Amino acid sequence: MMRNRTINFAKSDARPEDIKGTIGVSDRFADPKLKEAIEEQLRSEQPMAPEQEEAAMTSSENAEEASRGKRDVDDVLTEIAGTAGRFMRIPRAKLLPTPEEWNPFSQVSREKKVLMADSIYRTGLQQPIVVRSMDETGSAYQILAGNTRNEIFGILYELTKNEKYTAIEAKVYGYGELTDDQAREIASDTNYVQRAELSSRDKAYAIHTKVEMLKKNKVAAVLDRVAEQMDIQRSSVFYWNKVFNLIPEFYAYFDEGRIRLKTASRIASWPPEVQQALWERRDFLTDDMIRQIPAKTPYDQVIPRFEELLEESTAPKKELGHIQSMDVQDRTYTIHAEVDRPDDSEVVVLCVPKAKMKALCRKYGDYLIK
Repeated sequence: MMRNRTINFAKSDARPEDIKGTIGVSDRFADPKLKEAIEEQLRSEQPMAPEQEEAAMTSSENAEEASRGKRDVDDVLTEIAGTAGRFMRIPRAKLLPTPEEWNPFSQVSREKKVLMADSIYRTGLQQPIVVRSMDETGSAYQILAGNTRNEIFGILYELTKNEKYTAIEAKVYGYGELTDDQAREIASDTNYVQRAELSSRDKAYAIHTKVEMLKKNKVAAVLDRVAEQMDIQRSSVFYWNKVFNLIPEFYAYFDEGRIRLKTASRIASWPPEVQQALWERRDFLTDDMIRQIPAKTPYDQVIPRFEELLEESTAPKKELGHIQSMDVQDRTYTIHAEVDRPDDSEVVVLCVPKAKMKALCRKYGDYLIK
């Protein structure tokens, strides 16, 4: 029977000499409720249902199942570092977490972590973590991909006391083999590839990081290269790179499907104070209204233009008139109508194909007499 025992965690900024003999690397992983949920799952002798197995395989970040397009983790590593690293088992006591500023991705949910732990417990680790040595002696390794897997190993060790969970399989880069920029790019790209679900903020961060790294390295045709490496359209790279500058409130709005990608990128092209002013008017904001405000509109004119469009959209519709009667004789039409036409306009009769009628009404509905 498994017993719940305490576990020592070193601070995330601990020095190598401070973490000897500890399991885990950060007190942010000390989640009693998560441990209880995993323990309850592992106690069960019942096999997982098919839908649980599918979720567990995704949650365990199996590259073959969760990768986007044809890219997998080894492709990412080779693209960035020229090699996929060498395989080793690393004592978990030597592991340091990814720097927080390199890893702003959304936290994996507790439910997915439970399924992930069950998958690792039953079938083993499907995808090694990625680390780099922080000194010549190999006394400390920084995680570039796999913080959640490392966390799960720590919990499984606490619950089972099985020594196999005191070390973890890893793709390893030696000391000095990676620059900080390469390490940061690996941390971002592997998250993008391995996560089955990405929030808009996660995706924007990953693409923006890729764009900035290639620019820094003076790579030509940056958008084309990013599109090729991340297996998305060039236009998507352009829009998602802009979305990186979206204020947090609009990220959630975007994830809910309230605005589209192009709209989000247009809003993100304006300063935070303008975005905040639009957010305060979100109940009236539509994709169509934002599209009518060019991205290069002077910042101080964005809100006044929005207010104009809002006023136009909420103004009472003026009835131009109505058809009183229509006579048809020998293919001759006589129309009797009461019309109050606007200045500088003429009354005309059009025969419109049915397929074009909806488009005509959408664009000129205010001027049609029915």
